[in-house]
Amino acid sequence: MKKLLIAISLFAAFAISAQNLRTFKEHLASPVQVDSLTTIRSTVEVTEHGDAAQITGRVAPNRATSVNGYRIMLFMSNSQSARADAFAACDSLAVRMPQLKTYVTYDNPYFKVAAGNCTTQEEALILLERIKPTFPKAFIMRESIPMEELKR
Repeated sequence: MKKLLIAISLFAAFAISAQNLRTFKEHLASPVQVDSLTTIRSTVEVTEHGDAAQITGRVAPNRATSVNGYRIMLFMSNSQSARADAFAACDSLAVRMPQLKTYVTYDNPYFKVAAGNCTTQEEALILLERIKPTFPKAFIMRESIPMEELKR
């Protein structure tokens, strides 16, 4: 419960100008089109406790440069065609979920593709279930997410 309150507080402090709590809940609860016949719907209840938004608003915005969070690993390869395959994976996800930010990295000898900026494991699980139809081998990984990425 405490981790959830901290995550919501951090999210509120750095994303309050971009979206409010209602918009965030609507985004998480939006239906996902799996195929032409299947649509997945979910219900999300988020409760903001007390003065969390006001308290986090008083924190100096540049104090922390990154936050511990989660991303979804879509692709990892060191084959000869790994670079081209990594960008193909990005394009494939962009067609299905154009609003989702993807990250291509080269960590010798692997090309990796990750997606999302999740501040809680629950948010990452929801995103993973949306990505699984396109990338069945996708998994959640811990990541240090720069504050600038959360502001977007």
